[in-house]
Amino acid sequence: MGLKVLAKREDGFHNIESIFIPTQLCDVLEVHIGENAPEGELKFECSGIEVNGSIQDNTIVRAHQILSEKFRLPALEAKLHKVIPTGAGLGGGSSDGTFMLKAINDICRLELSQDTLEKYAEELGSDCPFFVKNSTSFVTGRGEILSPIQDEKWGRRLEEMKILIIHPGVHINTSKAFSWLKEDERTNEHQTHHVSHHRNNHNEFLLGTPIKKWDDLFMNDFETSVTNRFEPVKKARQLMMDAGADYIQMTGSGSSVYGLFGKAKNATEDAKVTLMAQKVAKRAKKEGFFAYFGALA
Repeated sequence: MGLKVLAKREDGFHNIESIFIPTQLCDVLEVHIGENAPEGELKFECSGIEVNGSIQDNTIVRAHQILSEKFRLPALEAKLHKVIPTGAGLGGGSSDGTFMLKAINDICRLELSQDTLEKYAEELGSDCPFFVKNSTSFVTGRGEILSPIQDEKWGRRLEEMKILIIHPGVHINTSKAFSWLKEDERTNEHQTHHVSHHRNNHNEFLLGTPIKKWDDLFMNDFETSVTNRFEPVKKARQLMMDAGADYIQMTGSGSSVYGLFGKAKNATEDAKVTLMAQKVAKRAKKEGFFAYFGALA
């Protein structure tokens, strides 16, 4: 939620500020010790949504490689049923790889701490450490520095929310997204561009600010650049507006768009909100888009 792009680092990455929130949309990963197979071998199978690219680049395979280089592992078998669209900005691949690290740690009784798992997850990708604890966090650095938001009131507020996610089937190259951001900033350099996530008071704003006012607090620096260049993303955003979401934003550098729905006034209002979101989800699917609607927490 929200993505502020800060200065470029010496390692070529950019520092960011964002808030990561887990959802119930997830892939299914099954891992167990293999039989009649050489020690250290990984047998990997994938079903569901097709995953493009080399098998060696898959985060599950890479996670196994990271730990197999440091520990003596038995033969393992991993089966992934892919539900989250790939290249959608929803963290599907990142979560798969990180949960593979966690699964190996548990099954092989490596007894690695969460801090150690986060270090290994960082080798997989900048946003992977988040999925170790998998709880709402204020994120800085490249995405690897986490400040968990552990508050009972926030937890209850999450349970009251619903989320609609629409992926318009467009893949956004992150490097290009950064170049478009710079290009648009040069074009509009006369304009004052300011985004504030209120870094030191994010808990206060999340808990004390009505969800309909979050647009003024948590913005995505990539959203305008990407939306202006891809009509399907613009269409997905319009569908989200039609659904009446209280807070609408693009995920990361795209291309999925999500909408949050706050607590309804009563059961009748909740039923109306749910029905409208479900209707929009069906419209999105007719457009050939991926759509998911459900409870947030």
